[in-house]
Amino acid sequence: MKILFIILMFFSFFTQVLAKPVFLTEEERIFIKKNPLVKIGLMPDFAPFSYYTKNTPVGFEHELLNILSERTGLVFEKTIAKWTTIYTAFKNKELDVITSISHKKYREPFTNFTSSYYDIPIMVFVRDDFGEYLGIESLKGKKVGVLKDVFYIEELKKVGNIDLVYYDTYEALTKDLVFGKIDALMQNLTNINYFIKKNLYSNIKLASELILPNTKKEDLRLGVNPQKPLLKSILQKALDSITKKEKETLVTKWIGSIKEYKGGHVELDKNEKAYLNTKTIKYCINPDGLPFEGLNENNEHSGISSDYYTLFEKILSAKFQLVKTNNWNESITYIKEGKCDMLALSMETFERKKFLNFTSSYLNVPLVVATTVDVPFINHILDLEGEKVGIIKGDAFVKILRQKYPSLDLIEVEDIKEGLDKVKSGELFGFIDTLASIGYEFQQKYFGELKIAGKINETLDLSMAVIKKDETLFNILQKAINSMTNEVHREIFNKWLPIKYEKGINYKLVWKVGIVSLIIILLIGYWNRKIIKTNKLLEKAQKDIKEKNKELEKLATTDKLTKLYNRRKIEELLEFELYRSERFNHSFGLVIIDIDNFKEVNDIYGHQTGDKVLEEVATILSTNRRKTDFIGRYGGEEFIIICPESNLDGVLNLMENLRKKISEYSFYKVQNRTASFGVTISQEKDTIESLLKRADIALYSAKNSGRNKVEYK
Repeated sequence: MKILFIILMFFSFFTQVLAKPVFLTEEERIFIKKNPLVKIGLMPDFAPFSYYTKNTPVGFEHELLNILSERTGLVFEKTIAKWTTIYTAFKNKELDVITSISHKKYREPFTNFTSSYYDIPIMVFVRDDFGEYLGIESLKGKKVGVLKDVFYIEELKKVGNIDLVYYDTYEALTKDLVFGKIDALMQNLTNINYFIKKNLYSNIKLASELILPNTKKEDLRLGVNPQKPLLKSILQKALDSITKKEKETLVTKWIGSIKEYKGGHVELDKNEKAYLNTKTIKYCINPDGLPFEGLNENNEHSGISSDYYTLFEKILSAKFQLVKTNNWNESITYIKEGKCDMLALSMETFERKKFLNFTSSYLNVPLVVATTVDVPFINHILDLEGEKVGIIKGDAFVKILRQKYPSLDLIEVEDIKEGLDKVKSGELFGFIDTLASIGYEFQQKYFGELKIAGKINETLDLSMAVIKKDETLFNILQKAINSMTNEVHREIFNKWLPIKYEKGINYKLVWKVGIVSLIIILLIGYWNRKIIKTNKLLEKAQKDIKEKNKELEKLATTDKLTKLYNRRKIEELLEFELYRSERFNHSFGLVIIDIDNFKEVNDIYGHQTGDKVLEEVATILSTNRRKTDFIGRYGGEEFIIICPESNLDGVLNLMENLRKKISEYSFYKVQNRTASFGVTISQEKDTIESLLKRADIALYSAKNSGRNKVEYK
C-alpha cells in the first residue's frame, strides 16, 4: 500500500509539473481568499459534458472544474438543473458562473465570457420516415424541437415558417421526436447520440449539420457574472493553464468514443422488414474473380463483394447464404435457373436485363490489356488487330468488344489465370480484364514476366443484380446502396486494391534503336542525306518512346481526377522520406487533409460538382505549397502532403495558410467549403503505418473539435 501511495503521489506531482502555472495578481489572490466559494450552474442531461450515472454527476465539465479548482483554490458549489432553470438563475445574479453557454451579442449585458473550452457542430435530427432532407428549407411547415433559451433561437426565427416547439430537457426533446410529436430537432451530435444509445432508439437519423447565417457551431464557454471581473480573470487564466495533452486526455475520455455514423439510414417499409425477417437471400459469385470476389484457401467467400455482404448483414439485419459454383459461367446459369437470388457484382448488359434487375452502379474500374514485357506500349485497342487476345468466357465485354471492334481476334478462356498463363507461354498476344483483377494477379504471380501494356477506353461499371421476380429484394438493395457514403466505398475498395505495378522494359525496341544507331554510324561517310533523315526519324521515335514511358509513369503514379500523386506514389515517397530521415537524421512532416462535410456536396449538387470541388481543392494545395513538398490524393476527399526536412512550426504555419486559402475560396456552385488538417512529424523508428495513424488521430481531433482546424499529434 505504501508503494502504491508513493506512486500516486509521484504521478500527481509529475502531472502538476507538466501543467502550465497559473500566475495570479495580488488582487486576484485576495479575491480568492475572501470569496473561495463559487456558485456554478450545470445541466443534468447534457451528456457527455454533464449528466448523471447511478445518481452521481459526471462528465467532461465536472472533471474540468476539478482541474480549475486544483489550479486556483476555488471551491465550486454546484447547482445541477435543467438549462432554463440555471440560465434564469444566472441572469438574475443567483449564480456566479454558468457552464455550456455560447457567446451571443444579446447575452453580453449579463455575461462575461471565457474562451471556448469545446466546440461542437449543431446537427439536425429527423425521424427515418421524414423523407429526403435538402437543407433548412425542408423544415418549413414542420414542427422542430429546440431547447428553451438556446443561443441560435433568433436566427431560427428569422428563417420563417418553422413551427418551433420549445423544451426544458434534452431527453424530452429526443423522446418526442422518436414518438412523432415533432418532425425534427436541433442539437449537438454528442448529446443526442448519448440518448440514442442509452434508450436504443432506432428510428432517428442524422439529416445534416445546421448552418445558419451567424451560427455554425456550439461554442461551450464559462459565463461569469459581469459584476465579478476578477473571477472571470482567474477562471480564464486557469483555463489557459490547461495543456494540450490534458485537453486531449479529457476529450479522449469523455468525447472520443462518440463518433459519427459513416453510413446513411436505410428506410424500409413494413413489407421489406417482413421480407428480411423471414427470407434467407441466396447469392452467387465469381469464384475466381479476386480481388472483386472469389473463394480463399479455406473455400470461403472473400474479396470486395464479401465486405459488402457483411455490411448489408449489419445495416439490414439480413441473412445471406452463398451458393458455391465452379466458375462465373455456372453462376450465370444458376441465377437463370433460380438457384440464386442475386449477384453482388455484375455489369448491366442487354442480354442480362432479360432476367435480372440492376441497381445503380457503385463501382467503376477501367479495362487494361496485359502482355509480355517486350511488347511496345498499346495506345489504342485497334493496335491489337491481327493478334490473339484473351478474355474471360461469359464476360459482359465479350459481346460489347466484338460488336464495337469486329476485327479483333478475341479468344475466350475460363478464368484470368488461364488467360495470363497463355500470354506468358505465347499462345495469346494479350489478355483483357480490369486494372484491379490483373494488378491483383501480378502481385501474386507473373512478376517481371508480364506487364500492363495499355488502357482501353471501356470501363467496368458494377451494380447489384437481382432476379426479375424479386422486386422487394431489388428495392431493399437499392436503398442500401443509396445510403452508403463515399467513405464506406473507399474503405472497402482500398482494403483490397493497394496495387503496385511494374512497367516492363521494351528490350526489343532498345536493341532495334541500338542496331539502327550502329548502322547510321557505319554509313555516315556515304549516305549523309539519308543519315540526316534517319536521325530525324530516330529522334521522333525516341521522343515517342519517351512520351509513352511518361504516359505509363503518369498512369501508374497520378490520380486521374486531380492530377496529383496517387496513393501508390505517396506511399513510395513516404518510404523514401523515412529512409532519408533515418540516414541523415532529418525530420519531415506528414499531413492528412479531409474536406469537411463533403457528402453534402455530392448529395445536394451531384458527383460532377463534387469532382469539380476536389479539382479546385487540389489546385489550391498545389499552387500554395512549397516547391519541395509532395501532394497526393489518398482517396475520396482525403489528400496527403509530405513536407521534407521540416519542423513542426514550419508545417503548422504552412497548413494554417492552406486552411485559410480553402475556407476563403468560392468553390464551383457550392461557394464556401472548409477542410480539416491532421499534422504529425516523423519520429525515430517510425513506419508508414505509425505516421499515418498519428496524422489520422490528429485529423479526427480536428473534425471532433469543430472542423476547419489544424491539429497536431
